[in-house]
Amino acid sequence: MYKVLIKNYIANLSPIQVKQFALSKNVELMEEEANYFTSFVKKNWEILLYQDSSYLFEEVKKHVRSDVYEKALYEYQQAKQKYQSFL
Repeated sequence: MYKVLIKNYIANLSPIQVKQFALSKNVELMEEEANYFTSFVKKNWEILLYQDSSYLFEEVKKHVRSDVYEKALYEYQQAKQKYQSFL
């Protein structure tokens, strides 16, 4: 059931939502970064949730500023640990 809800949410994800989420974590994304993260999540959400995604973050490192990368990786690890039991 959760997978269907997540899939529907991700399908409607926008760069504006990504920027707002980042701001809630005290990170200000440039427009290109917000667009990159939006398409990245839409393309890779199942891997991010259900598989080893460490190789994906190597790709992220090439497309965003280093401080944004570090914060994104930290937030991802925290969220995955927190919500793993629901997945």
